[in-house]
Amino acid sequence: MATLVAAPVTMADWGEQVSLSAERVDADRVDPETPVLRFEELSPETQSVVARAIDSDGSVVVYGDEDAPERFAYTDYTAPGHGLYAVVYDGEYYRLRTYAAGGFPFVYWVLELPFVAYGAGLVWVAHRTDRGRQSPSHALALAGVGLGFHALGPAFDFPLVAGAAFAALGVVGTAVLAGVVWWSKATPPGAAVDAA
Repeated sequence: MATLVAAPVTMADWGEQVSLSAERVDADRVDPETPVLRFEELSPETQSVVARAIDSDGSVVVYGDEDAPERFAYTDYTAPGHGLYAVVYDGEYYRLRTYAAGGFPFVYWVLELPFVAYGAGLVWVAHRTDRGRQSPSHALALAGVGLGFHALGPAFDFPLVAGAAFAALGVVGTAVLAGVVWWSKATPPGAAVDAA
């Protein structure tokens, strides 16, 4: 509950984004000033992210400064060795570009509001459950949804849904929670517990 109420802190990775894109190029098209890196000489963490960028046929986003490969620079412009690299992977050359993504923190705070509301709603449900006015099974189910938000969120780089879809899930989840609370308030005291 508290971790959802504190979403601007617990979901801070959402605003800390870096992007890596890779495109295959011929060796003679690599600028002489561009550092050429051998894939096998990169750290395992860096190899994982670079391989994802190559395999994605586009770009990959990494959430959280602590998860961004330290080998590269991340800004909003590129120059050889500063956001622009060449990587030799399985005998092929790839032009690797790294960017600072993210944006203004207040944008992410707005996106996190449904999760703050959900966490506050869970506090209300816990209070009602403690007083015998809310079904414990409802409370557990709603808490499970809250845990699911963490598993699908920015701390784990949105493993199943993109950031916008995740925010939409937060809105839907908060609406469902509000509906459950409203429904349980509309039932006579003890009826919700007896029905469970």
